[in-house]
Amino acid sequence: MSIKQKLKSNKLIREIGKKINIDYQFRQDAKDFSKNYVEEAVKKGDFRYSILLLVHSLEKGMCMPNPRPYGLDKVKELIGYLNAYSETRREEFEYQLGVSALFAWTDFFEKHNWQSELAYNDVIVFLKDKNRNAGFQAGAKLYRPGDTFVDAKVYEEMFLSRHSVRDYQERKIDLADVQFALKCFVETPTACNRQMCRVYYIQNQEITDLLNHVVIGVPGFNKKTVQYFLITYDLASFAYSGERQQGLFNAGLCTMNFINGLHAKGIGSCCLQWSNKYKQDVEVREKLGLRDSERIGIVVGAGYYLDENIIPCSVRRRSEDVFQII
Repeated sequence: MSIKQKLKSNKLIREIGKKINIDYQFRQDAKDFSKNYVEEAVKKGDFRYSILLLVHSLEKGMCMPNPRPYGLDKVKELIGYLNAYSETRREEFEYQLGVSALFAWTDFFEKHNWQSELAYNDVIVFLKDKNRNAGFQAGAKLYRPGDTFVDAKVYEEMFLSRHSVRDYQERKIDLADVQFALKCFVETPTACNRQMCRVYYIQNQEITDLLNHVVIGVPGFNKKTVQYFLITYDLASFAYSGERQQGLFNAGLCTMNFINGLHAKGIGSCCLQWSNKYKQDVEVREKLGLRDSERIGIVVGAGYYLDENIIPCSVRRRSEDVFQII
C-alpha cells in the first residue's frame, strides 16, 4: 500500500483533507466572484448586465398600480452606458433593448403628462437620432393568463412522462428540434431578467473526449451515442455577495425548461452535475473559450429516445412529504 493510500485509509486524516479541499474550492469561487461581478465588469467596459438591470427596473415602474414620476436617475445612468457603445456595437441586444426601454419610458411619461421632469428632456435629446426597434418592444404589456392556457391533461402527460435516460439512438440531434428547447430556455425566469445563462452544443470531438474523461457520472452512458450540451452562467451579471449562489440556481431553472423542451421533441436527456474540482473546471472553460466571467453550471447528456430504455425506478417522495403550511 502506497503512502497516499495509507493516508486515505485513515478516517481522521481523510476528513481533515476533505475540509481543507472544500475550503480551497470555495476560496477559488469567492476570488472569481470578486473579480467578475457586475461592477468589475463595468470597469472592463462590459455594460450588458448593468443595462439589463436598469431596463428591468424601469419596466417594473411602469407596472405599479399607482404610478408616479420615477427612474429619473436610472435613465441618466442608462444613457451613460449606451453612449459608451461604439457605432459598430449598436446592433447588440443590450444596446437595442436599452434604447427601446427609453422610448417606452418617454411614452409612459407623456401618457401621464410628466414632461416637465428634467430627466425627460435628457432622454428626448438622446433619442432624437434613434429609431424604435420593430423586432421587440420594451416596457409594460397587458397579460391575460386565461388566453394562454393549454389543456392541463396534455401538459401533465408530457411533463410527467419525462425520465432521465443514458442511452440513445445513433443519430445526430437535428438543430431544428433544438430550436423549440432553446425557446423554452430563453423564456425561463431569471433574476431581474438578467438572462445570464447560455447553451453550448458540443460537436467538437476533442472537447467531447475531454468531457467523457472529466464529467462525473458519464460511465453510466453509452458514450457512442451521447451528445453533450453545456449550460453556463455569467458572474458578471451579479451585483453583490448575497447573489453568490444565483448562478447555479438560474442555470438549474434554465436547464429544466431546456430538457423539457427537448423531451417534447423526442429527445431524451440526463443532467450531470458539474461537480469537478477547480483545476478541471478551468481546463474545460479554457478549452471551450468561455469568457473569463463565464462558469459551467450543468452538463446535459442527450440524444433521441430509443424505442425502449431500462432506467432506475427513482422513486419520488409523496407530495405531502415535501409540502408544509407554516
